[in-house]
Amino acid sequence: MNSCLPLQNKTILITRPEALAGPLLQRIKEAGGIAQHYPVIRISNIEETATLLSIINNLSTFDIAIFISPTAVQKTLEKINPLPKHLVLAVIGRSTESMLKKQGYQAQIIPDDFNSESLLQQPSLQQDKIVDKSIVIFRGVGGRDLLSNTLTQRGAKVTYAEIYRREKNPLTSLNHEQLKSLDALTVTSNEGLQNLFDLTDDKSCLTKLPIIVPGHRAQQLAESLGFSHIIQASNATDDACLESLIKHFSV
Repeated sequence: MNSCLPLQNKTILITRPEALAGPLLQRIKEAGGIAQHYPVIRISNIEETATLLSIINNLSTFDIAIFISPTAVQKTLEKINPLPKHLVLAVIGRSTESMLKKQGYQAQIIPDDFNSESLLQQPSLQQDKIVDKSIVIFRGVGGRDLLSNTLTQRGAKVTYAEIYRREKNPLTSLNHEQLKSLDALTVTSNEGLQNLFDLTDDKSCLTKLPIIVPGHRAQQLAESLGFSHIIQASNATDDACLESLIKHFSV
């Protein structure tokens, strides 16, 4: 056994949904760690409403499509493929960009950071470029309205295409012994963090564990929930999560 592996014998809890956890689980194992999967979010399909069907059938009338997440890409392309060639594609996050590439598409608008605020700073989405443009935002049910509100204020006509649903996975709470066996927790969204907290009965033990969070908003939430050892990754990607774990355990 290679004792030089950076996560040797460290037990890491992964909270990504089932369909998105595989690569991170594998990379932790390759780094010598023990990956435990506890998917706090369940992705489910939603019933195709008249509104959603209208968007799907008239996608060619839109100028720009924004994909909020890899799941948004996956679920959209299950229903619409190929996409109209003239459609300008925008993404939040490298994972979302990668999912598009896997399906044979290239995003034209890619923010430097991995959030709505950074996407809104892109030159292609400023007022002079999007006045009277039709924009569709593919996302899960619910979520922040910052993108829609800001783009509407800039003169665009914005439509939500809610293409899947995120739900709290009805998991059995991790018991005290399971929590004590962990060396670190990872979450990749505020919703996942809140679900992990809500699903765990032994909150005192949970909040003492080091937790990797994907950004400033998640750090603020973790602080409000009482976590005492919060490590802010640069974003929600597997690369950033793994980098933060290795850095933490190398100190």
